[in-house]
Amino acid sequence: MSSSSQTEYEARVGLEVHVQLRTHSKIFCACPNVYGSAPNTDTCPVCLGYPGALPVLNREAVRLTAMTGMMLGCEINRYSKWDRKNYFYPDMSKNYQISQYDRPLCLGGSLEVFVDGEPRVIGITRIHLEEDVGKNTHFTGTSGVDFNRAGTPLMELVSEPDMTSADEALAFLTALKQMLAYGGISDCNLEQGNVRCDINCSVRPVGQTELGVKTEIKNMNTFKGVHRALSYEIQRQKREIARGGEIVQETRRWDDAAGVTQSMRSKEYAHDY
Repeated sequence: MSSSSQTEYEARVGLEVHVQLRTHSKIFCACPNVYGSAPNTDTCPVCLGYPGALPVLNREAVRLTAMTGMMLGCEINRYSKWDRKNYFYPDMSKNYQISQYDRPLCLGGSLEVFVDGEPRVIGITRIHLEEDVGKNTHFTGTSGVDFNRAGTPLMELVSEPDMTSADEALAFLTALKQMLAYGGISDCNLEQGNVRCDINCSVRPVGQTELGVKTEIKNMNTFKGVHRALSYEIQRQKREIARGGEIVQETRRWDDAAGVTQSMRSKEYAHDY
């Protein structure tokens, strides 16, 4: 029996939660921020990225993000800036996303949750604003892109890797959703994609302070799915190490029907900003 199989491992989990904000218009233009319109009807040269179009920042989106930061005890930065993130997919017409990198609106903070009656404090790394992308729809022989969602104000909240189980991740998401809905920050309608998240998961020997190699599970849009995907991924990583294998940094997808995570692509260490 290998030494790794005799070592007890613990999980460390961080979440990147994307929240569509409750505003009347999009983040950089006057197009309505609504759900259910006919494809490509709520668009303009700004949110389609036409050359020469000039964006104007939505003040309400900034206010709602700052309010979220205050509810979570974050430091609200007096100076913030925007960056371009290279993004070569059909649902982003400009081939870059307007986002924030080193100067986000909010830093620090925390959210207290309860798991089995016990309190847990989950740290917040940062909260920043960015524009949402369009929506790809795949048919039998063709694919379509609806840009109505492009430019929707999207608040991204990044947690510290303080969670140790699927139960804690579920408690964090549930508490966050309740806070955002109560504060009028977002409609938090999961069926409409108002709240989505990416999962960062790693395991390490109990007592070790350094984090293990993480995998990222992208585009989770249900809390039940997050719980199931995380439960599987934690055990998958522990099994892989127990049999002498290594965890590789990669992006994985959750196959809900099969109940497994599957490798999508290796994770680049260099950022795209």
